[in-house]
Amino acid sequence: MPFTLIELKQIINSGDFDKFVGEVEGQLFDAKGQPYRFEDGADVKREFAKDVAAFANTRGGSILVGMHTTTGPLHIGEEVDEIRPIPGTLFDPDQYRKILAEWIYPQPAGVEIMWTPFGPDATKGVGAIFIPLQEDRAKPFLIKRVIGENKKSSELLIGYVERRIDGTEVRTIAELHHALKTGFNLERELLGRIANLESLIEQHFSAKAVAESLEQREQTLTKRIARLIDEAKG
Repeated sequence: MPFTLIELKQIINSGDFDKFVGEVEGQLFDAKGQPYRFEDGADVKREFAKDVAAFANTRGGSILVGMHTTTGPLHIGEEVDEIRPIPGTLFDPDQYRKILAEWIYPQPAGVEIMWTPFGPDATKGVGAIFIPLQEDRAKPFLIKRVIGENKKSSELLIGYVERRIDGTEVRTIAELHHALKTGFNLERELLGRIANLESLIEQHFSAKAVAESLEQREQTLTKRIARLIDEAKG
């Protein structure tokens, strides 16, 4: 039975990683045998950002580093068959956070990145990246890349991804174009409708103000005439 998001968080907090043995990668869980080798360049950083954004764009999830997997014949996805702790020197949570800040927009809320000792060797343990369920209004989480430095720098959109079963689904440029086009057209239509509504409201209150002004003038004139008539009678 796959772990729920709450169960994943509880196990990570407790450090009882043996419970992952026999667990199959799926919609909420991804296992890595080795840490991301960020020193190898931008491709690895983009891969990490892609993995996190994929979970953030769906139902949240967790990436566990230090778990060996194998392919099982009876299910889809890799199955954890052994916990293989990694040296703490190879998993720097601050470095992981900085890369997310550089590569994902907007930033997913509440992402936790930690390394927990596990096994007889206190210098080795399991790295965990936990991505909670995100609010729909904050989505989508996009992968970006900053080009240049300081004031001359600019951000480029790299792509949009979602977690699908035990993998990551990357949207094509055609799909992104269609989504943006649809969104822009909808925005223009809504802005046009709002402008028309504001114009109608303004016209309504303007006409009302004119009518009230005429009514007040009529009442004032009537009072003056009545007063003149009374004075003439007196």
